[in-house]
Amino acid sequence: MSKFLTPTGTKNLWLGFILVILCGLLLVPVTSAASTPIYGPTVITEPGSYYLASSIVNSTEPVAILIQCSNVVLDGKSKTIDGTDQAESVGIKVYNAAMTLVNVVVKNVICTDWATGVFINDVKNSVFEKITAKSNTEDGILVGHSTDNSFNKLTAIDNGRVGLLLYDGSNLNTISNVLSQNNGDDGIRLRYSNGNVVQKSKILGNKYQGIDLFQSNHNTITQNTITANGANAIYLNDECNLNIITKNTATGHLTTTAIPVSNSDYNEISSNTIKDNMYGIYLYAGSENNIISNNILQNNSMDGLYLNDDANDNLVYGNTIKQNAGTGLTLNGVDDNVIFGNYVRENKIQGVNIAGNAKDNVIFNNYFYNTNNTKFVTTSANTWNLTYGNVKSITGGKYSGGNSWGQPNGQGFSQVTPDSNGDGICDSAYAMATNNIDKLPLKYKRK
Repeated sequence: MSKFLTPTGTKNLWLGFILVILCGLLLVPVTSAASTPIYGPTVITEPGSYYLASSIVNSTEPVAILIQCSNVVLDGKSKTIDGTDQAESVGIKVYNAAMTLVNVVVKNVICTDWATGVFINDVKNSVFEKITAKSNTEDGILVGHSTDNSFNKLTAIDNGRVGLLLYDGSNLNTISNVLSQNNGDDGIRLRYSNGNVVQKSKILGNKYQGIDLFQSNHNTITQNTITANGANAIYLNDECNLNIITKNTATGHLTTTAIPVSNSDYNEISSNTIKDNMYGIYLYAGSENNIISNNILQNNSMDGLYLNDDANDNLVYGNTIKQNAGTGLTLNGVDDNVIFGNYVRENKIQGVNIAGNAKDNVIFNNYFYNTNNTKFVTTSANTWNLTYGNVKSITGGKYSGGNSWGQPNGQGFSQVTPDSNGDGICDSAYAMATNNIDKLPLKYKRK
C-alpha cells in the first residue's frame, strides 16, 4: 500500500467524493411541473396548474371549463370565456358529484354571456379571486354547499339575477372586495348559509336588495358601501339570527328601508352610517333581542328608527338619529324595549312617536332636541327614567335619571325648568301624557 494512501486516507477520500456529488445535486435547480395551456372548452380531471392561453368566444358548449378534481389552479390570464346565452349553460363549473373538491384556485378570468357565469358546488378550502361575471342571463357567481372558501376581488355586473349567491349550507366563507352592480335581482344573497363574512365590498344599483339574508345565521356584514339599490340595502328576512351588521354605509334607497329586520332575533346592528333612504332601520314581525347601537341615522325621508309589530325586548343605545324628515324614533305596538343614550335631534315631525299600544318600554338618558319631541297616539304606560343615580348623564351631569328635553326655540322642558341644587336634574317631573311621565328629567345642556 502506498505510504500516501492509508486506510484512513482512503475512507476520507471517498467521503470527500460523496460530499462533492451531494453538493452538486443541491445546486441543480428544482423545477415545478409546467402549467398546461387551455385553448378551448375543457374538462379538468387531473390535479395541476392550468392557464387560459386564449379567450374562448361564442362557445355553444353547456360548460366551457369543468373542474372535477382537487388540487387545481386555473389562471385565466385576464382572458374571457364567452358563451351564447344558452339556457343552463355555465362558463366555469367546479363540481364532482362523487366527492367534495378541495384546494382549487380559480383566478384572473372573465365569464360572459352564459346562463351562470361561475358555478361552484360542494367545494371547500379553495380560493376564487379576480373573477368577473357579467352579462349572464341568470346568476353571475353561484355557490352551493361550499365551505371555508375565500372569494376576493369579484366583479358581478349586469347579470339577469343575483350577482353573487350563496345557498344550501355555504358556510364559513370569506367574501371581500366584491363589486356587485346593476344585476337584475340582489347584489349579494345568502340563503341557508351561516358563519360567512361579507366585507369591504361595493353593492349598488341592483334591482332588489343590496345584501339579502334569508334564514342565515352568525354572518358578519361589515365595511360595505351599499348604494341606491331598488329595494333595501341589507335585509334580514325570516329567522336570520345572531348576525353582526357593522360599519357599513347605506345610502340612496329612496323608496325603501336601508336595514329592515323581519322575524329575526339576537342580531347586532352597530356603527353603520345610514343616510338619505326612506326609513333607516326598521324592526318588525316579532324581531326580538336585537342590539341597535352607535349608528348614524340621518336625512331619511321618513323615520330614522322604527320598531313595529311585536319587535320586543330590543336594546337601542348610542345612536345619533337626526334630521330625518319624519320621526326620529317610532315605537308602534312594541313592548319591553330598552332605549338609552341616544341623540334624537332636529327631526322634522317629532323626536319620538308612541303608537299602537306600545307599553312597558324603558326610555332614559336620551337627548331629545326637536321642535316637537313627543307624539302619543296611545297612552299605555312606559317608563321614562331610572332611579336617581350617581352615574354621569348624557348631558354631562353627575347624576342620571330621565331624559333631556330641548327645543330649537329654547322652550323645551329641560331648558325652562330650573335645577335649583345644580345636580343636573330638573326640579319637577315632565308629564308628557297619561302613564308617560319623566320623573327625573335632565337639565338641558347644549350638545
